[in-house]
Amino acid sequence: MLIVFSLGICYSSESSSHFSPWEIFSKIYNCWLMLHVVLIQVPLFSILKKFDGETVTEVVRPRVARMKYRVTKLPPYIIFHMVRFKKNNFFKEKNPTLVNFPVKNLELKDYIPLPTPKEGEKLRSKYDLIANIVHDGKPEDGYYRVFVQRKSEELWYEMQDLHVSETLPQMVALSEAYMQIYEQQQ
Repeated sequence: MLIVFSLGICYSSESSSHFSPWEIFSKIYNCWLMLHVVLIQVPLFSILKKFDGETVTEVVRPRVARMKYRVTKLPPYIIFHMVRFKKNNFFKEKNPTLVNFPVKNLELKDYIPLPTPKEGEKLRSKYDLIANIVHDGKPEDGYYRVFVQRKSEELWYEMQDLHVSETLPQMVALSEAYMQIYEQQQ
């Protein structure tokens, strides 16, 4: 899974020579705030659109290519990897976009075309989240946490290093997901 979003550049037709440095900073800061608020959340379903078999995605392998992706078979487990880090010539950046995702009942057939099941076979297209890996902090010196569901008791646990604590399912959905593991419902 790849999270891609583009930032617009704030433009003013007024000449910057009429503004003090503080006014210029204020305009830039206000534009940044506006973009930051607007781009802070994206639903998982809009990211899944990449796999509809029609959306063209540019990839850079040895050379630039245009690809279309389509799901041909539903696996028992799905792993989504959100690309959060991007390195340019000067430094490493982190994409802080929150991905809104369901903890239970991720229904894929509503968002991407799925293969038709064989005769006598039922299409199982619902998935439940069983693990969510989160990166907190800056790209260079951040840390990872993982939320894991104990299925036998329907409880969620948050783990970081040797620290384990019980948490609410709502807290799982409020994190900057880095990697998610979904299990197919039986």
